[in-house]
Amino acid sequence: MKKRLLVTFIGVGLVGCSSNETEEVMIMAAASLNDAIDELIEIYEQDHDVDITVNYGSSGQLRQQIIQGAPADLFLSASIADMEEVVEAEGMKSSTNLIENTLVLIATPEIASTLTSWADLTTAPYQGLAIGETETVPAGRYGKQALESMGIFADIEDKLIVGKDVRQVLTYVQTGNADVGIVYETDARVAGDAVTIVAEAPANSHDSIHYPIGLLTTNNSAANLYEWLQQDEAMATFESYGFQKGE
Repeated sequence: MKKRLLVTFIGVGLVGCSSNETEEVMIMAAASLNDAIDELIEIYEQDHDVDITVNYGSSGQLRQQIIQGAPADLFLSASIADMEEVVEAEGMKSSTNLIENTLVLIATPEIASTLTSWADLTTAPYQGLAIGETETVPAGRYGKQALESMGIFADIEDKLIVGKDVRQVLTYVQTGNADVGIVYETDARVAGDAVTIVAEAPANSHDSIHYPIGLLTTNNSAANLYEWLQQDEAMATFESYGFQKGE
């Protein structure tokens, strides 16, 4: 089920900014990248005269915003499909697979002891399974694929509590509004002891989770940041949050 993004490069390099004014860069980024990107921006702005603004949300919602004309220099998606739609509609100066992630089933600590696998979702005494909206939230789409692959989606569909992005799904479980949820491993790490990872989804049960990055404009500062996010310093930060380097 692995899918690859067509990588294109059109003369993007590390270029300097000749203006004395601070340039602005607008990023559209998947909600699951929130903590990692916030830290990376803090690191980057210390050594670069640039003002970076980030709009976090589900990849599907961000894709729609970009296609409808919302300003964006960089798009970091949790879905190759959403990136490809932007490429088709808007074009792209450059794009590549940046990082990867893992899908996991989480539960509140009180419920986790009743779950040992995804199959237990059909019998365990839990109230509500939080999942991202399957049309616009990649984690929701991957989660539905996994549940269908295991043959249990129809059995638990009436227990679903739908979130607008993967971080809302995490919040539902952290606050007890849902006993279990489907998120990325990186989200579960951010939550700490508030949630328990029950099990990873089998790798062949859903599409591979790639995070492509795309450069949408000729903004020099955006091009510099685009290149830097692929370098070792930035990759070490991504990996500290549990992401894997993209292939």
